[in-house]
Amino acid sequence: MSLTDGSTGTTLTADGPGEFWCPFCQQRCTRNRTSGKEYGHALDCPERPTDLDNPDQK
Repeated sequence: MSLTDGSTGTTLTADGPGEFWCPFCQQRCTRNRTSGKEYGHALDCPERPTDLDNPDQK
């Protein structure tokens, strides 16, 4: 998995276990294998679990 922005020739991939690109918010997300909960969705994504905390709120 690469975490670069593409300027060095590599791009962020979603080829690991449980990783995928959300078709609604275009974010790279990860599905927890145990709970099935999905992480990584944009805050306004309709697929984002409602019980996830907003990382911008402290």
